[in-house]
Amino acid sequence: MDERIPRTKVAERLWTRPAGATMREIIAATGGPQYNELKKLEGRGYIIRKVKKGNETRYFASPPAATSYEATVTSKGQVTIPKEIRDHLGVRAGGKLRFTSDADGRVVVTPAMLSIRRLFGILGKPPRRATLEEMDEAIRRGAVQRYLRSKQ
Repeated sequence: MDERIPRTKVAERLWTRPAGATMREIIAATGGPQYNELKKLEGRGYIIRKVKKGNETRYFASPPAATSYEATVTSKGQVTIPKEIRDHLGVRAGGKLRFTSDADGRVVVTPAMLSIRRLFGILGKPPRRATLEEMDEAIRRGAVQRYLRSKQ
C-alpha cells in the first residue's frame, strides 16, 4: 500500500517544526516552492515568522493559539460578538454570519460572504504557463481565424 504524504503536508510539517525551514529545504522535500501553502497557513490563523540569514530566509509557522471569549445571551436571544472575533472574521455592522453545528455540540461561525482576498491560494498552480511569444502567436491565430470566418 502506497502511503505517500501530499507535498503540501510535507511543507506544513517542515514549517511547523521548531527549526522551521528554508525555501531551499521545501523545494528539496517537495519538488517545488510552496508559497501558496504558506499563504494558506497564514489564512488558517498560523503566525508566519521570517528570519533572514545571508541569502536565505527561514520560515517558522506557529499554530494559532486557541483563544476563547465569553458573551451573554439576552432575553431576545441576542449576543454581542466580541470585537476580536468580529475583527478576525472581518464582519462589520450589517454583515452576515453563517453558524454551523456538528454532532459534538460545537458551533463554527464563519462570514457568509468571504472577501476575495481570503480566497488567495485556494487554486493550485496552473499546469502550464505560456510565454509572451506563445500568447502573441495564439492571438494572431485567433485573429486570422476570425477574419476567415467573417469572409464565409
